[in-house]
Amino acid sequence: MEPKACVLVTDGQERSALAITRGLGRAGVPVIVGAETEKSLAAASRYCIARWQYPSPLQQPTQFISSLVEAVGRFDIAAIIPPTDSSLQAVAAQRDRFQPFITAMIPSLESYESVSDKYRLMKLAQELGVPLPNTVFVPDGNIAAVRDQVTTYPVVVKPGRSLVKVDERWIKTSVHFVSHPEELMDLYRRVPYLQNPSLIQQRVEGEGQGVFGLFNHGRPCALFAHRRIREKPPAGGVSVFRESIELPKPMTDYAVRLLERVKWHGVAMVEFKVDRQSNVPMLMEINGRFWGSLQLAIDAGLNFPYLLYQAMNGIPVAVPNNAYHIGTKSRWLLGDVDHLLLRLTKSKSELHLGPHAGSRGRCLAEFLKLFQHDLHYEVESLNDPGPAFLEYRDWLSHLVGRRS
Repeated sequence: MEPKACVLVTDGQERSALAITRGLGRAGVPVIVGAETEKSLAAASRYCIARWQYPSPLQQPTQFISSLVEAVGRFDIAAIIPPTDSSLQAVAAQRDRFQPFITAMIPSLESYESVSDKYRLMKLAQELGVPLPNTVFVPDGNIAAVRDQVTTYPVVVKPGRSLVKVDERWIKTSVHFVSHPEELMDLYRRVPYLQNPSLIQQRVEGEGQGVFGLFNHGRPCALFAHRRIREKPPAGGVSVFRESIELPKPMTDYAVRLLERVKWHGVAMVEFKVDRQSNVPMLMEINGRFWGSLQLAIDAGLNFPYLLYQAMNGIPVAVPNNAYHIGTKSRWLLGDVDHLLLRLTKSKSELHLGPHAGSRGRCLAEFLKLFQHDLHYEVESLNDPGPAFLEYRDWLSHLVGRRS
């Protein structure tokens, strides 16, 4: 058998990087893990054959790319997979510094920005008839010009971009929950990055669901869907407990419609919330990269990292719809612990939870269901224990440091 080409996976501290490393490694693909630190979650995996430390893609994007170029030459790397916005954006912006085959399945910068910029995405969704929450567009931070359009509260204020460039460095933005008009006005006065395009959206109560896929210039090659059961923070954030579901219509059609329009190339996740009252799936965002809960798709039978690797190497990929196990569950244990601690120590109002959120007792009872049919733990693995040990150590160190 011909040996497989080596892949560099960046952002080794991310759980998605660990899932990529395991997915490729178990398929026989040698993986080098890059990170800003010497030790990282994915680098602790038995499937990591070497580590590479680089400068921050947020603080030093040019030096970051130079370091990747050096790694490509040293290890004869055939492809780079960046699973975070900061790394993907840096690579997409400077892809001319790499041989074309190395970035073959990374979207163009224009394509990436067309979906990662929520302001542009929601405009596109309106054009294509994709449902979205009631939205007020704020193009330039002038909240006074549009405040009369915000008629109901609470609302969610979303910066157009998750990363904003300031003095040649990138800073991360945040989503803000707002309960009344005075708070909205104050927010736009206080937060500098809201002078860039942003959105004010009606809060949607309902279950989070997502459609995930591998696309070849807008053509879907493999699709997957899941529902979020628990998140951190509880009102909406990173999923910590989730379950694979059948591809839901019309949500899947909406996701494909959006990514076809921008001729998406590579992997992406399209996130929705199903409105509890209308049962309509409302578009939340698109992440044009591997997603944090990637391990669920792999556990359910769709090894997206290896499918991407095959596409990189010119092997046709065409996976039938629903070609994975339905009802597979995945749990990020320490994230679920954080969810539980938040629910036990803070009120529903402090957590911005609606009236349908369960009681603390119910939350504890659900957490204690440690063993369920077809339940997989995301980080913990008997044949690859290193990442879990590292994560436990770092979690405990952070907990002790926060209390001292």
